[in-house]
Amino acid sequence: MLKSKDEEVFLKLVSSIKENNAQYSAVLSSDLARARQVSKIVFMSRVALEKLIAKLSSASDFGDLVIVLSPAMAVVKNLRSALTSRVPEMEEELGIISELLSGILVDAGQVGGYTINFETANEEAVRLIEEASKVVEQKMKDELPGIPDLPAMPQKLA
Repeated sequence: MLKSKDEEVFLKLVSSIKENNAQYSAVLSSDLARARQVSKIVFMSRVALEKLIAKLSSASDFGDLVIVLSPAMAVVKNLRSALTSRVPEMEEELGIISELLSGILVDAGQVGGYTINFETANEEAVRLIEEASKVVEQKMKDELPGIPDLPAMPQKLA
């Protein structure tokens, strides 16, 4: 859905530029940039969550679970703040996921007697988000055309 919306706005933008409709082109360019920001955040969230799922599926004991869930908490909180500003309907769902992960992390740490190293967890979370961001940046470059430069708008003389 996001890609088809992008294509639709992009074609309108190209058409408005050809028609020298500077004001409409500026509005469309802004809409396209906003839509691409949302697409980037959604894609990045998907890639990051897929990486977390892969790591979680490889956990075999409480120690592994604590090691995987610690950065997962930071990733989910980061994604939540990035997503909810542009996709507010995600607030509740990501809040529930965050609470569930937090509860599991605390329980796994207590049952297994493990200490959570938040510094290492945060470093791992940052690395995971950076990896996801690079993947998404490249995918968007490969799949979406660049936003065309707008013609200079005529200045009104006073």
